[in-house]
Amino acid sequence: MPRDRPEAPRAKPAAVIVINALHSGGAEKTCIELARYMQVDYDLEVVGLILGGPAEEELRSLGVKVTVPAGSGMWQKLTACWHLASLLRQRKPEVVITFLYLADLVGGCLARVMAPRASVFWNIRNNVLARNQVGAVSHVLARVNAYLSRIVPSAIVYCSQVARTQHESIGFRGKRSSVVENSPGSVPFTFSAEKRDALRRGAWNGDFVFLFVGRFDRVKRVDVYIEACIRLYRRIGGKLRFLVAGRAMDAENPSLRAALESSGIGERFLLLGHVSDQQEIYSAADCLIVTSESEGSPNAVYEAMATRLQTIIFATVGTEAIDDPRVRRLEIRDMEKLVEVMAETVARGIPPVSVRQSGPDKPAGIPEHPLVTFYKSELRCT
Repeated sequence: MPRDRPEAPRAKPAAVIVINALHSGGAEKTCIELARYMQVDYDLEVVGLILGGPAEEELRSLGVKVTVPAGSGMWQKLTACWHLASLLRQRKPEVVITFLYLADLVGGCLARVMAPRASVFWNIRNNVLARNQVGAVSHVLARVNAYLSRIVPSAIVYCSQVARTQHESIGFRGKRSSVVENSPGSVPFTFSAEKRDALRRGAWNGDFVFLFVGRFDRVKRVDVYIEACIRLYRRIGGKLRFLVAGRAMDAENPSLRAALESSGIGERFLLLGHVSDQQEIYSAADCLIVTSESEGSPNAVYEAMATRLQTIIFATVGTEAIDDPRVRRLEIRDMEKLVEVMAETVARGIPPVSVRQSGPDKPAGIPEHPLVTFYKSELRCT
């Protein structure tokens, strides 16, 4: 009797995720969580079209194959696009998932040519912004993608109903479309008294600490945050501290440094730049201030909610549906009202650590991101 030969292991189907950059934004965080899940069932590669950074490093630490441009020049970026075209042609992936306009355009169109049978998913992670908010390139890309949305993606996944409504108003019409929102439940951390003590020990002890989180971008309006902090300090003085965290929010940024030097209270600000330990800064702060003009999916607010940090939102478009007792949203962008609410928050005092520790603990392990849950269901059907 011939022996049965052992069955050869089945090769994983190929999948590709394409994203503009792999630095530290909200889209990158979502990309990491999706890659964490997909690499189990797919032979996965992530391609960054513009640059690498902290997200690239985290993906590599998870064992995910990553390709980013070797430099910041145009030739290196074109080389990354050429690599993507070759990758799609050779591997013929079953699934191509893209994040943000440039990746939607380049990744989507190349997939349709090089791997025509692939299911292509566009992930829209922002609202529609005016030209003076995002610049000419992004403004044009949004309109080009609106036309291509009828023929390139198999489906479009929006980060909020606001984002969907705004994009459809400029012509986005996918064959299928869904809304998958972020939530505090998907944040992989909660309040840590130990990390709070470690960061506040010494000079910050007893200070009321305000926090701004966001990349250096005209939409995030860190200038509004700085102005509000200056006015608040002039009004009430006292032991106040103002933190600024995010990509390019550091002392190497000349315009940011100049704004603080001319404020007269520069010593009250601390520029943290990119912070890898998000739990630490949310735990250390006493109030998050959100001054951005628009948010597709306000990750900073959800992270604040997960650490039970009180939050003031300066009438940011896209945050209207957030409902939490610690979150106060102003209905209009009135600077004096913002300063008044900040002063009221200081007057109530620093919330006791016991208050921020109260509530259900996070379950063991990393909670599943809503987009992962969506794709688990969606990819079983492809």
